[in-house]
Amino acid sequence: MTRLGRSWVVIVAAVACVAFMAAAPLTARASDLYPAGRSIGYDVSWPNCGSRPPAHQFAVVGVTGGHPFSANPCLAAEFATARRHAATELYLNITAPVASHAAMGRTGPAGTCSSVQQLCRAYNYGYNAAREARAYAVRRLGDAAVRTTWWLDVELGFGWSSSTAVNARAIAGALAYLRGHHFATGIYSTTFQWRTIAGRYRPGSPIWYATVSRSAIAARRHCSTASSFTGGPVRMVQYAPGGLDADVIC
Repeated sequence: MTRLGRSWVVIVAAVACVAFMAAAPLTARASDLYPAGRSIGYDVSWPNCGSRPPAHQFAVVGVTGGHPFSANPCLAAEFATARRHAATELYLNITAPVASHAAMGRTGPAGTCSSVQQLCRAYNYGYNAAREARAYAVRRLGDAAVRTTWWLDVELGFGWSSSTAVNARAIAGALAYLRGHHFATGIYSTTFQWRTIAGRYRPGSPIWYATVSRSAIAARRHCSTASSFTGGPVRMVQYAPGGLDADVIC
């Protein structure tokens, strides 16, 4: 991820998530293991291939390579390093259908969509993007390893539609796939970016809030209902102490 748009992020607590966690067993969630305000971890993805993060308690690893239907070539290596620590979670980039992958929304759970049925295509696109990300993660890591919290990276600059309704349907499709496979889910974004992209859509998902604060103390000001752009709780907040970005559990 970026600092409001970077494909990787340092993490302090990878997070906790949706209420409906169902039957499939999940790995331990960071927010269940570590106290608020004091847990340090790192998020890594394709920009960090070959790097070795400093000591940490948990990590969030990017599955995609900066946009949907792409792959982080270092997923297996980064996950193996991260898994030496107590909790490891995953994230994927999501957008609305873009020209290069428009066909990926033609068919799916919303049915077969014509070229003018944008809401239909957007839902299929988000669903299929999450399915592709999960399939890649399973191939690289194994099924058991991916049964953890999955975050959707929702940021400006990734090729969104000018229609917030279309964008919201793409996000809804991705959430539907992950929830349907019993994964805990959450959203990485900011209030401004979310409202610009998805309008008034409020899926109730837990939040990983992105900031450019320089300290955990400053970042934790967003640990409040005022920062809840989805209607769900803010579980952790990103900050930028220098070097890799850090996050603090709320």
